[in-house]
Parts: sequence; structure tokens; C-alpha cells
Amino acid sequence: MEDTSANTKASVTASANWLQELLGLMGYATSVDIRLADTAPEQVGTSNNYWAEISTEGLQDQQIQRLTGQDGLVLDSLQYLANVLLNRHLQAEPADAESRNFYTVELNGYRSQRLANLQSLADQAVQQVRETKTEFVIKQLSSADRRHIHQLLEEFADIETHSQGREPNRHLIVKLVQS
Repeated sequence: MEDTSANTKASVTASANWLQELLGLMGYATSVDIRLADTAPEQVGTSNNYWAEISTEGLQDQQIQRLTGQDGLVLDSLQYLANVLLNRHLQAEPADAESRNFYTVELNGYRSQRLANLQSLADQAVQQVRETKTEFVIKQLSSADRRHIHQLLEEFADIETHSQGREPNRHLIVKLVQS
């Protein structure tokens, strides 16, 4: 049986190399650091969530803006590609739900700030739903942002979420659980 720790380390290294090579092909000479995402202590050994941080060293402000894109669209696209391609092509065996790695692509603090804003939006939605007993509709979110809010609100037993509609008009509904 192969050492899963060695396999994970090799997979993470290959992931960093893939993203760095892609950025190089796009004309951005920079490096990528991949680390395990912050997790609860009991999840450290089982977490498959990684942050792929693109270094800003050597990048001009205009290049950082282009790589981020309007409302993070380019970062979202890089993140989508990373999650699809790295799980499909870099793992020795096809990735099932449990062995799949999840990559968050970060550049210049954009993703951290965006996640803080989404946390605030999720908190606001929960508060309003509880106070008014009516659903809260969140529009204008990327699929990655919707997924993140779904994950944030999973911890609330009295709150449920679902996405509705079709892109580009897909939105997130937050409401009280029907009893």
C-alpha cells in the first residue's frame, strides 16, 4: 500500500507546479505556494482543502488587477480550472467525493477579503430570516461564492439554503427550516 502522506505531498507539489506553469503561459512570472486551509483541529488529518496563493512578488499592480479580474472573475476561473483539472488528471486514481482536493486560489488578499464579506452577508441573511420569518434572496453571486455561503450556513440547524434559477441569473435562497 502506498504512503498516502507522500501521495498527498506529491499531489500538492504537482498542483502548485501546474498553476505556476499556467500563469507562466499567461505571461505572469510568479510562484505559487499551496498550503492546507485552516481547519478545525479534529479535521487536520482528513482535510482536503488547500489554499493556492499566487505570489505578488514581481507582479505589477496592473497585472494583479488583470489576474483578479472584475469581481474576482479571473480568480474564480483559475480556481474552477484547478478544481476540475487537478482532481481529474493529477491523482493516481479517479477522485471520489472523499479523496477529492478542493483548491481556493488567492491573490493579494482578494479571496480572504471576499470570504470575510461573504461571512458578513451570511450573518446578515440569518439575522433577517430569523427576525422576519421570510426568505432572504442573495443575487449576483458566483457559483464559488454560493457554495461558500451554503457551507457557512450548514452549521445552523434552523436555516436551510438552496440555489434557484439559471446562470447568469442564479441566486441563493436562505430560509427557515420548515417544521
